[in-house]
Amino acid sequence: MKTIRRTFTLFAITVMIALTPDAFSQSTGIGIEGGLNLADWSVSGVNLTSSNRTGMMVGTFADVGISRNFAIRPGLRYVMKGVSFTNANGNFTEKLSYIEFPALLKVSFPLTEVKPYFIAGPTLGIMLSATQDGQANNGGQISSVDVSQSFETIDFGLYFGAGVDFHVANKTSMFIGGGYSLGLSNILKPNPNNLTQVTGKNLGIQVTAGVKFGL
Repeated sequence: MKTIRRTFTLFAITVMIALTPDAFSQSTGIGIEGGLNLADWSVSGVNLTSSNRTGMMVGTFADVGISRNFAIRPGLRYVMKGVSFTNANGNFTEKLSYIEFPALLKVSFPLTEVKPYFIAGPTLGIMLSATQDGQANNGGQISSVDVSQSFETIDFGLYFGAGVDFHVANKTSMFIGGGYSLGLSNILKPNPNNLTQVTGKNLGIQVTAGVKFGL
């Protein structure tokens, strides 16, 4: 509990320091991004061998400047998540898609043409669909079976990332970046037929690129 209080206190002090009247417009803008999400799960309560499911992510965001080097970045993303796994029944791929709402703090370094940055903050995901593909050990082929009833609709998480902004024109920059998405909530609904509680949390490594237009 003390660690949590100290973390929130440090975050609050950082934001207060950032709230200075210092060229707000230089860090304010809107942008679009797209890239890949190397999705996986953190699973407990069941024996399986998992591997990444590669999906895409696209979205839009706004950098709301609170100082020259600090900004709040709310956004809207479409993200493909899920996992490929092997268990006693066969080989399967869970294909999940989400609308995700990140609320990130962006910290930029005070350079001119090239600006490295760090971002971090919470995310809220709303599941749009969940299907299962695969092949059972008995030879049966499974193709796009709707399994949404097995998953929770809401997914909370944290996102940590870094990248580089490149100035390309007046009030226009391009960027490349990457990050790690850490799921905090169990996305699997309880199975009344299974006495052992199985939990699964979304994980992901994202590689993105995009363009931002200053305001």
